[in-house]
This record gives sequence, C-alpha cells and structure tokens, in this order.
Amino acid sequence: MLGEIIKPIEKELHIVNNIVEKEMYIKSTHIGRYAHLELTYSERVIRPALVILSARIYGYTGKKALYLASIFQFTHLASIVHKFIPEKDTDYIRGDSDPRDGSQFPILVGDYLYGKGFSSLYNADMISFMGPIAEIVCRIHEGGILRNKIKGNNFASEAYLEVVRKETAELFAGCSAMGARLAGVSADQQEKMKHLGMNIGMAYGLTEHNTAAKFAVAYLENALAVLLGVPDVAEKYILEQVIKSLVNHNIFKRRMVI
Repeated sequence: MLGEIIKPIEKELHIVNNIVEKEMYIKSTHIGRYAHLELTYSERVIRPALVILSARIYGYTGKKALYLASIFQFTHLASIVHKFIPEKDTDYIRGDSDPRDGSQFPILVGDYLYGKGFSSLYNADMISFMGPIAEIVCRIHEGGILRNKIKGNNFASEAYLEVVRKETAELFAGCSAMGARLAGVSADQQEKMKHLGMNIGMAYGLTEHNTAAKFAVAYLENALAVLLGVPDVAEKYILEQVIKSLVNHNIFKRRMVI
C-alpha cells in the first residue's frame, strides 16, 4: 500500500536510492558484507519521502531535496548499524565468522555512513544544514545510551518514550522540518513541520518496538491535526494518506498487539 500512495514521487525516490546505493561500495565490495543493512520497503522510503513531500508542500521541487533525502537516509542507515551492534565485544576473529555479527566492522561501517552523509552536505552546498543534522546524530546516540540504562519495556514511561524520541523521532522531525526549510519557510512553519515529523516518528518508533497500537495511534492523530495547517496542495494529501496507512497498521510488517 505504501508504494501506491507514494507513487507520485516514485521517480524521485529512485534517484535518492541510486545516490545512496552508489556510496555502498568500497572499491568493488558492498559494505553490506560487513554490517547488517537489510531493510523493509518502508525503511527504505519513509524518511526520504517525508523530506521530499515536506519540501513540495511549501513549493520547493529542486534537486537539493533529493540530496537532503539521501543524507537523512545515510544517517538512518548508520544509526541502525550502530544500534544492533552486540553489547558484548565480539570482534571478528574466526575465519568462519560472519563479520556482520561482530562489533569491529559494523562500527566502521556506521561511521563510514555518517561520514558520507556529512560529505554529501558539503558536496550539495548545504553546509548550513550540517549543524542541525549533527545535533540529530547526537540525539540518536544519546537515545542509544539511555536505552541501555533502562530496564524493561514500560511503553508509557517517560524514560522509554525519551529513548524512542531520541533514537527515531528526532530524525523524522528533521526530515520534515529541513525539507520545509529548503523552501525558505519561516521559523514558525519549520517548527510546525518538526512537530509533524516528531509525531510520525514517535508512532513509527513505538511500532518498531512492537508496542501496543494504542500508544502509536495517538501520535499519528496528532500528526494529522498538525497537517491541517499546512498549504492545501497535492503533496499534503499524499502525506495524509501515508499517515492514515500507518494508523491502519498496513505499512508495518512487524507484529502488533491491538
């Protein structure tokens, strides 16, 4: 269903994917040999789509939106590589071991992907975005530290929600706010889009943790409420359908308790 909803920007998403995929090779070796980079369809497109749609809602259709979308995808890929590194030091030692299951190679791959994101900002002449994106990367790492400190999965606890916000939602918030920023919107409008992305990201992050649906739906309802205040253009309704699909749990392939 997600593929059908975002079909109007399918060409742009394909370009973004090509930009990212081109950087996945070191010499002739795909970095997926050294870190787990298996993604669902939604993981491949949801963040780039949010950047592109947010920019277009406010009238920006230039190439920088595609570069920004790829930069956020590099950041996402780096974060998930680091997130799933085993807590116990399991460096790749044995010749028959899978290097993806250790810690040494995934750490290097994650750092490589973060670096690619920042070098892409420079190459695309978007250095002014470097500070905000670096701050998001810091938040993601803060979330990882906090996740390892909390005990259990009390989905309603403030500590648990803070982990989801930092590890997942902050990146979504950046996608929507900085997508809109490309269009030259006011600080107030950027803040509105940040709030929109934050709510989508909270719902997405909670679902990734197999949280009961009722916890995620409240955030998606908040996102729909924010969306009422953005310009009445076609991309607004595409994004609305994306959010409603999340409400109906049709995008996620993970198991959910309703």
